[in-house]
Amino acid sequence: MNPQEKVLHCYNQVAEDYAAERWDELSKKQFDRLLLKEFAFANKEKGLCADFGCGPGQTTRFLHDNGMKELIGTDLSPAMVDTARRLSPHIKFETSDLLNTGYPSAYLGSALAFYAIVHFTSEQVGACFKEVHRVLKTGGGFLFSFHVGEEVVHFDKAHEKEVDVDLFFFKTDAIIALLNEAGFDVIDAIERHPYEGVEYPTRRAYIWAEKK
Repeated sequence: MNPQEKVLHCYNQVAEDYAAERWDELSKKQFDRLLLKEFAFANKEKGLCADFGCGPGQTTRFLHDNGMKELIGTDLSPAMVDTARRLSPHIKFETSDLLNTGYPSAYLGSALAFYAIVHFTSEQVGACFKEVHRVLKTGGGFLFSFHVGEEVVHFDKAHEKEVDVDLFFFKTDAIIALLNEAGFDVIDAIERHPYEGVEYPTRRAYIWAEKK
């Protein structure tokens, strides 16, 4: 399998377990809630928002519950999309590849991608940013998050299932450089410590960018 097929295989296997573990995670993450609320407020009148790499749809649901009604959640994994549809049947979900979304240019008013780049190499992250830039309208907001660092962590088990995936960490300055190359302006770039006992113990980064 190529790396993308390995990621797809992983998340198709663990979709239900992942949803059970992560569905209520935002209730324990005050900073994430504040940021997502502000993003929803700032972008809810700009047109369709895509939540890329939505998983079981917890962030998609949160945006919807905070006023963002033109909304779609997308994920590479059909099993994750099926789980998201079951948990939030009033929200639209579909499968999509973040490196090639299939959407027309200037189709989206805004985009979210919480931890959706974590299985990409730096080269793929650059390609991802160019694709998001292409499908966003001018002035569209793009909010995403990732793990901060330089290491690559390999996983061969997830929720007791056998997997073969890598988790990539990135330096914030390097990610900002890739955003600038893709044509984005950076509005905010923030790092925080992990919530102890709630999430994987890594430093987290959040970047809010805007298409020029």
